[in-house]
Amino acid sequence: MGNRPWENWDAPGVIEWLDADWSTLGVDPVLSALIDLVEIHHGSGPILDVGCGTGRIHHALWMRTVLRPHGYVGVDVTAAMVDRAKERYPGVDFRVGDVHGLPFADGAFGSVVCVDVLQHLPAIDEPLAELCRVAREQVFLLLWLPNKREPGPREMVHIEIPDLGVKADFYENTWTDEEVLAACEAAGAEVLDFQVIDDDRHDFGLLRVGVR
Repeated sequence: MGNRPWENWDAPGVIEWLDADWSTLGVDPVLSALIDLVEIHHGSGPILDVGCGTGRIHHALWMRTVLRPHGYVGVDVTAAMVDRAKERYPGVDFRVGDVHGLPFADGAFGSVVCVDVLQHLPAIDEPLAELCRVAREQVFLLLWLPNKREPGPREMVHIEIPDLGVKADFYENTWTDEEVLAACEAAGAEVLDFQVIDDDRHDFGLLRVGVR
C-alpha cells in the first residue's frame, strides 16, 4: 500500500472490486466517446496510458485497432494492478509509474491517455503538467465534474464491501470546468476539445489538450 492517503488501490479486495465494476459496464458510452476521440485525433508515435489499472483502456484501444500501428505503454502506481494487467495481456508493456513523476523523457509519446485518475488525487496541477511533459502532440483526459447529484465534494471517502473484504479510503474529488481549464493553462497546454458527458454515475469531462 502506498504511503500517501490516496494510494489504497492495493488494499485487500480493491482490484477484484474494480474488475467486477468495469466488467459490468459492458460497452460503456463514456469510454467509447474517449476512444472515438483518440481514434480521430491520434497522429503518430506510441500511446501512453497513465492509470492503466488492469488494462481496460488497452483492451478498448486494441479492439478499435487504434494501437496496432503505433504501440502502447501502460503505467499504474499500484504494482498489483500492473501484475494483473500483465497476466491478462501477455507481451504488452505495462509498468509501475507515478503521475507525479513519470519515468519518461519529454515528448516521448505521441499521445497520452489518462482516464479516471485526476479525481482521485488531492490536486491536479502537478499531475496535469507531467502528463503534458511526456506528450508530443496531445493529452486525452477523462475526469469527474460537478453535477446536481454531486455538487463538488473534496473529501476522502471510506468504502467497505464486506463480500470482497474491501475497506479503504479514497479521494472522490470533482473539479469545476474553470479549475480544469486553469490547470491546463498553467501546464502550457491548449484545450482543443472539451465535452461534458452526463451519465448516471457522474458528469464526466472529456478533454483533448494540445501540447504547445
